[in-house]
Amino acid sequence: MERYLRVFNFAFRVFGMAGQSPVLLAPIAANIALAAPFMLGCALAFNAVESSAAAYTVLAVGITLLYFIDYFCNAVTASLIYDQVTAGKPDVGAAFQRTQRVLGGIAIFAAISAAFDLLQAYASERNDIVAKIATRVLYALWTTATYVVMPAMVLEGLRFGAAFARSKELASNDPTNVGIGAVAIGVVNYALGGAVFYLAHKLHGAVGDSSPVLGAMLFYSVINVYWAVSGYLKITYFTCFYLWARACERTGTTSIGLAPAPLAAVLS
Repeated sequence: MERYLRVFNFAFRVFGMAGQSPVLLAPIAANIALAAPFMLGCALAFNAVESSAAAYTVLAVGITLLYFIDYFCNAVTASLIYDQVTAGKPDVGAAFQRTQRVLGGIAIFAAISAAFDLLQAYASERNDIVAKIATRVLYALWTTATYVVMPAMVLEGLRFGAAFARSKELASNDPTNVGIGAVAIGVVNYALGGAVFYLAHKLHGAVGDSSPVLGAMLFYSVINVYWAVSGYLKITYFTCFYLWARACERTGTTSIGLAPAPLAAVLS
């Protein structure tokens, strides 16, 4: 259990590192600034349409673009974390250049994630319990794969398929116990998500009766803060694991000292 709880310490160390280099928080700020108003616009458009076909079209386009924003910001984060732990100087310009090289892969990730969301919505509409469980399990596996593969795609400039192959290659001789990390970061996100969704519903209930638009804005803003922060922690975690696994592969050792500083500190 202690190994799983280390991720909380990792989260504090990541934000401590960001306190020393505030530019590391730029992807969170960009994610919130872009996605929160877009999410509200999608919600208003969804409520305005009358046919189910139009509703699913709005959902498909809106959710895909929201995932694209989220994954783009995550890719920038992976690049900034790489610069921070290797050179001690995160560079936003270099991060955008690396991310622009893999826009196609990010778009594929976004489209597939959106498809899983739509399948879950369809299963819920039909009240198909088996389908709901199956799509949630597949979605959980897919999102984990997204964050595991993203660092390889961004930092090595690989295309979508090649990034999967590279991640599989590292995982076949993985000394880092990344499976424990995947479960642990999920625990942190569920704990954070429960608190945030509770707060969002409370704010919406307190304000929504007198001002529905303001209530909706508060609700979606708080939810987007959660998605931005949770995605930031996940991509940072798996970027550190990726860099450690790559260093182990290069040196033929499994030393914790090869891990990036925030990860090495909690593993020591």
